[in-house]
Amino acid sequence: MEPLLHFTIPFVALMLIGTEFKKALPISALALIPDLDALFHTHRSTSHSIVVPLLIIVPLLLFRRRTGNHSFLLFVLLAVASHSILDLFTGYTPILWPLYGYSIWLQTGLAAHIGSSPGLSSSGQLLLEPTSFHAFQSLDAPLATGEGLIVSMTLLTPLLLKGLRHRLDHSS
Repeated sequence: MEPLLHFTIPFVALMLIGTEFKKALPISALALIPDLDALFHTHRSTSHSIVVPLLIIVPLLLFRRRTGNHSFLLFVLLAVASHSILDLFTGYTPILWPLYGYSIWLQTGLAAHIGSSPGLSSSGQLLLEPTSFHAFQSLDAPLATGEGLIVSMTLLTPLLLKGLRHRLDHSS
């Protein structure tokens, strides 16, 4: 999945639950961290496991629980985990590595048949392959596609309009 969607989905989710723009923006940017593995000539490597952020953030959450301010860490965990969860639907992802030695791909679909006998058909498969990390020489990675751009714009436009309206209301 492209970086634009990996950023937009947690950003919109955070804004919808009332997170301030200034907080939602950097937290959502953290959802891009798993794809930094491409800079090291691997992709969908250990950075796509949710085990690593859980091992880091859960102890911090337990420690901060005493102070009562743990929503920031929880939002960071959810933003980073959203990347791997979204990738589960686009290819093999080592989401449970090293606890589980297989990469997982959830293939799902829903189709409609329009004709003399209309109908719906659905499909779903859980595909597994042994996890292995291989270096690549080059990678052509889409940063944005037409589909991703329109989905992102559809999700972001109401938030941008709401923010604009809020500024206009408070400037007069």
